[in-house]
Amino acid sequence: MRPCAYFSNGKCIETMEAHIRRGLELIDCLYLARNYGAFLGRLLELNPTAAGDLLRKAYVLHDVGKCLEMFQNRRGGFGYHEFYSYLVARKVLAGFGEAGDIASVAILLHHHDWIRKTIVKRPPSLRLAEECPGLIQALSGLEVPDKIPWSEPVEEYSCVEKTLKRSLRAVYTLLLPIVVADNYAAACNRGGKGSTLGKEILETLKVRGWDLAGCLPGGL
Repeated sequence: MRPCAYFSNGKCIETMEAHIRRGLELIDCLYLARNYGAFLGRLLELNPTAAGDLLRKAYVLHDVGKCLEMFQNRRGGFGYHEFYSYLVARKVLAGFGEAGDIASVAILLHHHDWIRKTIVKRPPSLRLAEECPGLIQALSGLEVPDKIPWSEPVEEYSCVEKTLKRSLRAVYTLLLPIVVADNYAAACNRGGKGSTLGKEILETLKVRGWDLAGCLPGGL
C-alpha cells in the first residue's frame, strides 16, 4: 500500500509521493530558481547549492511522521505528525550539523503548533509503513530509519527552544517555503479541499502570473 498524505472518509485522496513531488515543484520554481539558496545559505553558513539541497530534503521529510503504520492503517487523521517528522529529520539531517537542527525545527513548526494543550503522545508502535522509508530515501537521497527514533517531548522542546533563540531568522527562512509548498500541494492534489492558506497561495500565484497556479481541476 502506497503511503497516503490525506484521507477522506477512509479513502486516500493524496498519496505521500504526490504531495512531496507537487511541493518540490513549487520550491524549485518559486524559490530556488530565483536564487533563494544564496539567501538561505548566508543564514545557514552553507554554500547556495547545499542550502537549496537542505531545503528540498526538509520538504521531503516534513510529513514523514504521517507514515506511521497506525496512521496508514486507520486511514484518518495524523495527530502530532509534525513532531514525529521532526524526530526523523533530526536524525537523518545530522550530517548538516547546526543547519540540520534548524531544518528539523522548521519541520516541527510547519503547522505552527508550538503551543499545545496536550503533551505529544508516544505512538503504540514507532514503525513506519513498509513502503515509506524507501520512498522518502528515493526522493531525498537520505537513509531513513524504519522506526521513529523516539525521544521525550519535554526534552526535545527544550532543545528546540534553544535553536529558536540562536537561529530564529534561519528557522523561518526555511519554514516559509515549506509551509507555502505544503499548502500549495494540498490545494492542488485534494480536489479543492486544501486549507484557506492554500487557496490564498493559489490566488497570489495567479495574480503574479505563475503557470503553476493553474493546478486545480477546473482552474481557479
